[in-house]
Amino acid sequence: MILRTVAVAVAVLMVSSSPALANPLVSSWGPIYSADRAGKAKGKVVRDRPGSVVNGKLYDFPGREGCSWLTFRWVTDKGVKKHKTYHNCSGTKPLAFSLKVGYVVSIDGRLCRGTGAKATGRCSTWKKVGAQGG
Repeated sequence: MILRTVAVAVAVLMVSSSPALANPLVSSWGPIYSADRAGKAKGKVVRDRPGSVVNGKLYDFPGREGCSWLTFRWVTDKGVKKHKTYHNCSGTKPLAFSLKVGYVVSIDGRLCRGTGAKATGRCSTWKKVGAQGG
């Protein structure tokens, strides 16, 4: 009986440490374009413990006036509303970012154009980036 219990325990440990079960859930989002299509953002959401991380790149296309401004808004599992904004004025080099949002109900993104100091308009509509359960 003891050997059977040990064998079951070893089998459970092997299954629980399996790499297939340890892989995070990854989903793509975007692309999101500004209203004038002079900026673009896209990336992936990685859901794992402890929560979700939004990874991506923000592009500011060359030969266009102004900068690209990407804003994320999300609602945590506790009902708290949060936001974070990134901007890129390079015109050539994409800005890579990684945003830890924790456990969330939903994540939305919007891309606007603006100056080097603030977003001024020409925004996309809010687009779904991620949500609880998918």
